[in-house]
Amino acid sequence: MSDEPDLYAALATIAAAARAAYADGSNLRVRSSGIVHEVAMTKWFADERMPGPACMVGVSGWDPGAAHPDRGPVTCRRCLKLTSAEPGSEQLTLFGADEQDAPADGGGTADATA
Repeated sequence: MSDEPDLYAALATIAAAARAAYADGSNLRVRSSGIVHEVAMTKWFADERMPGPACMVGVSGWDPGAAHPDRGPVTCRRCLKLTSAEPGSEQLTLFGADEQDAPADGGGTADATA
């Protein structure tokens, strides 16, 4: 028998500590980034669940020390879109005013009997 801690027990301890850090409803910031993310539990090693960015932005190697709890409001646009119940505030213009008035068949100037 080895004196080394069981790998799965060590991973479970790390994951439990990370979950506890966000138990108060904190949001998440990655390293020194100014972006604050919504938190979602993501699958980590050995089927453990870890807090991660809800938008699933990549965190290189998913270092558990790269993410930090942050009490500030969510500023990540992708996270905000995921958690918003209302449609986006901006409607893109699909057609210009001239195109909206044109017939659907391309203008209708050709003789239909030809």
